[in-house]
Amino acid sequence: VIAVLYLVGIAFLVMTLKLPTGAMRYPLFLTVVFLALVSIYLIQQVLHYIKTREIVDDLKQKFQDFQAVQFFGVCAFCVIYLILIQKLGYYLSSVLFMLGCMLFLRVKPLFVVLSTAILMGIIYGVFTVFLKVPLPVGLIFG
Repeated sequence: VIAVLYLVGIAFLVMTLKLPTGAMRYPLFLTVVFLALVSIYLIQQVLHYIKTREIVDDLKQKFQDFQAVQFFGVCAFCVIYLILIQKLGYYLSSVLFMLGCMLFLRVKPLFVVLSTAILMGIIYGVFTVFLKVPLPVGLIFG
């Protein structure tokens, strides 16, 4: 698992380094934090092995309560979101994605509406107003 996480982190790092300098900062920060957390986990596992001389296989424990319907349902929502973002733009597809996912996961409607509105407001304020990052407008509105 650690090796896969390192591969994912390195893949993100390679993609991030191809971005323009101004657009690289935040993704680079997240990637470095991700790789640092994976490294901390690796260190914990090595220290545990040195102390006990045993490798803990906790895969069954970690996935004991795995809910396949929820997992694959959210994965399907993500694929649909990636398609919709090109057609409808960032804001409309993000609202539909959040509403759809949270209702699918049976979140109370009040929290669905509140969290969607607050998150979209924060994203608009930070990315559109403050950072002036152009977000996809989609084919319909573009």
